[in-house]
Amino acid sequence: MTVAQVARIGDLAALPAPADPNAQPNSRFAPIETSTFSITAVLSVIKREKDEDYHLVISDPNDPSVTMIVESPNPDCAVGSVFANQIADVRMAIDDQFGPIQRKRRPGIPVIVTGVGFFDVLHGQEGVAPNGIELHPLLSIFFQ
Repeated sequence: MTVAQVARIGDLAALPAPADPNAQPNSRFAPIETSTFSITAVLSVIKREKDEDYHLVISDPNDPSVTMIVESPNPDCAVGSVFANQIADVRMAIDDQFGPIQRKRRPGIPVIVTGVGFFDVLHGQEGVAPNGIELHPLLSIFFQ
């Protein structure tokens, strides 16, 4: 991975998604899923999922209807990852800002997030982009 590309939610949401995001369960779809992106946005929703990941919905600062998901994985699931320290740092930053996430919150605060592109299968997720693009995992988060 190289330096993060500055992106907007709408630009990422307009990218063509793979026909079947699950077709490569052990590898990523280049170049999007092997790239990092940095987005300035509004943190609209944050909640804990069953797998202990934090599901964050971010929205475009100029158009709140344009949203996408970014995920802060459970650091225990990242053991051995080259991103393990960054994943743990993101979780610590979120917990420092809000306390451990136990219930859905709607912070409505500006953030800058950086993470790895990932196409998720559309399954009714709150805040999902039309093409299923996410930043997963998040590698940094800054609250403004």
